[in-house]
Amino acid sequence: MPKCRYCHESISRLDKEICPFCGGKKPLEGIDDSTIDITKVFDPVELKNQHLKPRSKKAAGIFAILLGILGVEEFYIYRYKHALIELAITLIAIGGFGSILFFFALHNALGFLIPYFVLEIYYIFKGVYILTSPTVKDGRGEFLK
Repeated sequence: MPKCRYCHESISRLDKEICPFCGGKKPLEGIDDSTIDITKVFDPVELKNQHLKPRSKKAAGIFAILLGILGVEEFYIYRYKHALIELAITLIAIGGFGSILFFFALHNALGFLIPYFVLEIYYIFKGVYILTSPTVKDGRGEFLK
């Protein structure tokens, strides 16, 4: 309901000439109380996608080369399941079964580093692939820019 511009009481639209509470003349003059259809103002689907920026191919490639062991590049491009799988593989290979296997096979503490270097070489190749391939998409299905 509109309010009187003098006493700020809620009044009816029919009380255009005199406010029934304070007696002020033309209490609705200069007050726009028209309503708008908010569904015509914005589209929720467009609004959802409007603020999302395309992810950078360079950043994803650098993340893969430097922090690929932690799955950072997958988190960056919205592929959370892939990121968690890569993180689990890293934990199993470096901290679990892979390291223990190489430790007992080589009888040396450097056996723990072999899985790390193998994974690091894989992520360097993956980063170079991301940087050079034009067909890499993020988790939303958009090409990296």
